[in-house]
Amino acid sequence: MALMSTPPNKYNAESAFEREAWDGAEQDRLGTHLVEGALYAQFTFEDGRTVTRLPQTLDLYCSSCEKEQTFERTTVPTGSDDFGWAKSVVYRCRNCQARYQAFLYTWNKQGFWKVGQTPEVRERIDPALKKALGKSIVLYQKAVRSRNFGFGVGAVTYLRRIIEDKTSQLMDLLKDEKWNSWSEEERAEFENARKTYQYSQKIEYAAEKILPPRAFANGRDSFTALHDVVSSGIHSKTEEECIEIFDRCNVIFTRTFQILHEHKREREEFAAQLTALKR
Repeated sequence: MALMSTPPNKYNAESAFEREAWDGAEQDRLGTHLVEGALYAQFTFEDGRTVTRLPQTLDLYCSSCEKEQTFERTTVPTGSDDFGWAKSVVYRCRNCQARYQAFLYTWNKQGFWKVGQTPEVRERIDPALKKALGKSIVLYQKAVRSRNFGFGVGAVTYLRRIIEDKTSQLMDLLKDEKWNSWSEEERAEFENARKTYQYSQKIEYAAEKILPPRAFANGRDSFTALHDVVSSGIHSKTEEECIEIFDRCNVIFTRTFQILHEHKREREEFAAQLTALKR
């Protein structure tokens, strides 16, 4: 059981079971931050209370086992707790016993900061997303790396760049598919949308013409939603707020591009099957 400092008076009436449950939940949150949190991002505990020890185990990706494993702490506190300036902790893979993960941190009454780790943060990206992004995977890797090193504004900027690049690709795809069947008026409408400097006009046009229904929810397409949110981060949010924006957007971003990739593949397969019927 993790240790806990004396809580404020308003918590003195809590049962030992309630305090232990809170303690365990907060230690789990701290462990998640240690694994997934950006460097130099402050972690604070709920209700002004705190635990005093780092978790005994963490779930981490093991490069030897090539999957997520339980890593167990190998170092022991130098005192009664884990508080301190520029302290380190080491975890070892319980399965292979070969891989280690070390963290450097600072922990005081104001909060907890992860300030370093080795091996360094690596961008492990879903293979399906790699296929969906194509050449844009380089920008996405930079976005993830920026996020992991605490550069939130950079992370959301890279996301917006990918969204805008992919919108242009959608326009090109739409032209390839529809140009010959369009009237002069429809062609002029397309060219106006393609050449505009207003992204909102371009994506509104592309969304209506080519985005699959799965990319919409409650009348709003995910491309426009993502672009609006990350743009807000770039123009008006702090680094830490942008990291939060990146984390919230990343799930939608990943699913959106997987949907588009699946949609493109299905269209190509259907076109090939339709062409084969003519023979």
